[in-house]
Amino acid sequence: MPTLRPGPWLTGLLLLQTALLPGSLAQGGPALAQPADPAAGLVLQPAAYRSVLGKPPAPGSRPELDDLAILRWNQRSRTPAGIVHSWRFLNRNLSVFDAAVGADLARTSPLLHAGLPAFLERADGLKDQLKDAVARPRPFLSHPDLKPCLPLESSWSFPSGHATWFATAALLLADLLPERRERLLPVGLQGGYVRAYCAMHYPSDVLAGQRLAEAISQQVIASPQWRRFKQQVDGERRLLLAVPPAGLPLLAD
Repeated sequence: MPTLRPGPWLTGLLLLQTALLPGSLAQGGPALAQPADPAAGLVLQPAAYRSVLGKPPAPGSRPELDDLAILRWNQRSRTPAGIVHSWRFLNRNLSVFDAAVGADLARTSPLLHAGLPAFLERADGLKDQLKDAVARPRPFLSHPDLKPCLPLESSWSFPSGHATWFATAALLLADLLPERRERLLPVGLQGGYVRAYCAMHYPSDVLAGQRLAEAISQQVIASPQWRRFKQQVDGERRLLLAVPPAGLPLLAD
């Protein structure tokens, strides 16, 4: 099972100075009927994930001071290109992975594109329950000197929902397309990094979301619902692996 390796924060933040290039349009596959819910019956219990998630740093602790130092450094060093890059992950949309795959997911794999969100909705629901239980305020609410560069949100901060969603999506796509694993996982990490870059989340929120995504993806991949889904989209998988005539697009310039 593929795993995420976030690496040093500086590496992730430097990647934010670049933007993903649009993926090439691939030939669309045949229209396929989509089951109402391919994840029906899959249940993610919050109690099984609390130890993986852990707790956020205590106010005033050394880890929280480290969080704040990163956020303030991000704020001082933001660039217009980095902010534009962050906005590309604002909406949780599978199209952000098009360039990593080298195909238009919606056109080339309509069954996959319509069905994968059912599994991600389970991850999102679990994240919401855990987030409400922790109830950590957003960093810009507790520290007025922090100025977000994305639209404000009022929900709790730990773990980051965007980090969870994008990392889970990347891991599930990597299970479907192991040939694109090394391209997909960094994109999934960026969906979380941008949240700290724009002061919407503490870095520890992002790392917690990525840990949660790894645990969630393991349960999903082991489930009979996912095994059936993989069989259903096997024909589309082969279409997605057809490399565009000009080769796979770069992920960063």
